[in-house]
Amino acid sequence: DKGVEIGAHTLSGNVFETRALDELFPDWKEMGAPLDTPVVDDRFYWLPNGKWSVPIPGFLLHFVPEMNQKGNYVISLGKLCKWLAEQAEE
Repeated sequence: DKGVEIGAHTLSGNVFETRALDELFPDWKEMGAPLDTPVVDDRFYWLPNGKWSVPIPGFLLHFVPEMNQKGNYVISLGKLCKWLAEQAEE
């Protein structure tokens, strides 16, 4: 990473599933991992152009379990990378 600090070039957000973090750091919540925004609802829209948004009915999402994000977290990947680097240094 050529940034001033680890994660400086990791700008995107993410919906993060915690399974791998649970295995590496079972007490990540107590350790202060930067996962602060839990997903509480799923809503999906088809955006066919710049004028319209078409909601996709929730019952259709049950056919694709990977689209269910409840229990995951909306995060900043840059903040998570920085936090993981701090854990690696300890």
